[in-house]
Amino acid sequence: MDIDSPDPQALHTALDAFIQTTTMEEALLVLDQHPDLLGDQADLLLAEIINSARKQGHELTVQALDERRDFIRSVRQERE
Repeated sequence: MDIDSPDPQALHTALDAFIQTTTMEEALLVLDQHPDLLGDQADLLLAEIINSARKQGHELTVQALDERRDFIRSVRQERE
């Protein structure tokens, strides 16, 4: 596995940790600990989770996850 391809299970675990954060400070700490979350693979994984929640009718979850994705994208842009 090359450096550009994070382990899918580790990425999923890191994404779960990020989703569970309750403050911006915690979220930034998780992003600092798991820089792979700022990559394309994490964005695609989060999109899959959002689509799954949408199909199941969990609109509050979709809204919360969309906000998380926007946060990751804004941090990603700041750090480029």
